[in-house]
Amino acid sequence: MKKVFVTGGSGFVGQNVIPILKKQGYEVHALVRSDKSAQKVQAVGAIPVMDDLTALSKNTEDALKECEFVLHSAAHMDFTYDRQLFYAMNVTATQKLLELAKAGGVKKFIYISAAPVVPGSPIVKLTEDEASEGLPTALYPKTKAIAEKAVLAANTSSFQTIALRPPAIWGPNNHHYEELLAMARQGKWRWIGGGNHILSTIHVWNLANAVLAAFDSEKGGEAYFVTDGDYRPMKQTFKAIMEAAGIQPGDKVLPRGVAVFAAHVIGGVWKILGLKSRPPVAPIMIRLMGTEFSVSDEKARRELGYKNAISFQEGIAQLV
Repeated sequence: MKKVFVTGGSGFVGQNVIPILKKQGYEVHALVRSDKSAQKVQAVGAIPVMDDLTALSKNTEDALKECEFVLHSAAHMDFTYDRQLFYAMNVTATQKLLELAKAGGVKKFIYISAAPVVPGSPIVKLTEDEASEGLPTALYPKTKAIAEKAVLAANTSSFQTIALRPPAIWGPNNHHYEELLAMARQGKWRWIGGGNHILSTIHVWNLANAVLAAFDSEKGGEAYFVTDGDYRPMKQTFKAIMEAAGIQPGDKVLPRGVAVFAAHVIGGVWKILGLKSRPPVAPIMIRLMGTEFSVSDEKARRELGYKNAISFQEGIAQLV
């Protein structure tokens, strides 16, 4: 039986991907750091491995020696300014996991990176070879980009590494959108610039298909954008998600210029005061939600054989 070591198994991605891995015949060992997380991964069919991602111990070393594959999806994802936490979780922990996986004889290491690791804005139907080599400025995409570079640099013929770059991930039980839905319920939601800009997305089941394709491929040392395969306006996507939750978000608009000005002013204040908490609005929020961010996944479909598991319409019907 094929065995895979998964990080982030109790999170949104892990909770959706683990059952699909199980269905495909994988034995899943999932890193957890609490009894609550252990119960969650056990409920979807994984074997819990008790450890701390930022202080990996012999528990992880022993589990890795049993596995052919690693799926590293755990990350600190937020819009805060806590530099130390971002680097500890996203960079240092990834480097240590790479080291242990390679020493343990793992054959394939799949890293769930993020489409925003590429710098620049707006991003318009970007392909991997068109992306700039620099780093984005915000802490989340910057630290993910640094970790991605480490993953790809670790690739060898006997230890193949791949980075998958999903844009906005959506699907069932997505706690990342709880705040967004709460704002819409309270009538506070505004479409930045009208919401008609294109925003690439990927349903979490499609991401699972990309992971399976990466496991089966002979490729290594490459990064791949993976998406739902179409180009939709941001408003079409999120209005459908909100309506599936029984919410009518309305059509109120926040001018993009106003949003950009507020984000830079507030972000500047947070930096000057040394605040680590999440501001009410930040430039990274405007980049990801209020500006076109569209990428092409033709490379993943061509080289990995990646295919959709579910369409946008099917995904929305599932949420309903």
